Amino acid sequence: MIRVVILALIILGCQTPTPKPKAQLALTYPIPQYKSLSSECAYAFEYNLLATPKKFSACGITLDYEALNAKLYLTYFDLNKYSLDTLLLDFDKRLEMLGKQASQVNESAFENKTENLLGSCIIIVGNSPSNLHFFGTNTQKHYITGSLLFEAAPNYDSLAPAIMYVKKDVQKLLETLRWD
Repeated sequence: MIRVVILALIILGCQTPTPKPKAQLALTYPIPQYKSLSSECAYAFEYNLLATPKKFSACGITLDYEALNAKLYLTYFDLNKYSLDTLLLDFDKRLEMLGKQASQVNESAFENKTENLLGSCIIIVGNSPSNLHFFGTNTQKHYITGSLLFEAAPNYDSLAPAIMYVKKDVQKLLETLRWD
C-alpha cells in the first residue's frame, strides 16, 4: 500500500511545472490638482489638494498626505532673525546624517531669477527615516525648508513611488513660492 502511494506521488509530482507570471505592484495616484496657500509668515505657494494643510507652529505648516500615510513638514525662517549660512549648514548636516544610510543622494537645484528664488530638492535613496528634503530662499529675507516623513518603516523600495509623487508636488511648491 505504501509503495502504491509513493508511486502515485512520483507520477503526479513529475508533471512539467507551469510558470506563474510575476506580480507587479500597481500603485496609482490621482492627477494632482493645485490650490494656492498663503501663510501668515510672508510666504505663499501652491499645494496638491490630496494633502491637507495644518499649522504646527507659528510659521510651520504640515501638508498631510493621508492617502500616502505621509506628512510634508514646512518651516519658515525670517533671515532678519536667523543666519542664512547657519540654516544652510544645518540643512547640510541633516543630509549628511541621513545620507549615511543612503546608497545614493540625488539633488535637483532650482533657480527662479524673476522671483529671486533659489533652492534645492534632495532625494536620499536608501532606507532613511526621511527620503525627501528641500529648501527655498531669496538669500536676503526669507528661507523655507521641508522634509517628508512616512508613518511607516523606512523601506525605500516600497516608498519610492510615493516619494516621487510628492517630489513633483515639492517642485511645484518651489516653482510657485512667493514672498509677501
